[in-house]
Amino acid sequence: SRWGVGDRSQLHQWQLWLSLERGADGQQHLLPASQRQLCRDAMLDTQMTISELQRSVAAALAAVQHGFEEEHLEPRTGYSLDLALPSSRIAIEVDGPSHFLRPDSQGVRAPSGTTMLKRRLLAAAGWRVISVPFY
Repeated sequence: SRWGVGDRSQLHQWQLWLSLERGADGQQHLLPASQRQLCRDAMLDTQMTISELQRSVAAALAAVQHGFEEEHLEPRTGYSLDLALPSSRIAIEVDGPSHFLRPDSQGVRAPSGTTMLKRRLLAAAGWRVISVPFY
């Protein structure tokens, strides 16, 4: 295919948006199943790194609540969740600097488009997403 992994991963996110948020209206625009699978596989191939901040949040969380899984693969969307309690559909995303735009004139850091899309699609898939920002 002439499409790279990043391209197919973005197509997967678009397909998720169509199916999760557009419902019956979006179904007519879905790719064929074989192409959707290639796009999903590309998203799953994306490399992830675990930061020291994520490790410290996971350790603190483990001290007060059992059952959270690190790097939980959400089956419906293909997203990797930093920390998840699947039985309650709670996701904790430890968001480092790359998840935010530069601070505005008041010093406010807005989430990046990619981060907002992930949160939105996970919420549409029934997850409660809690962000732990680096600052």
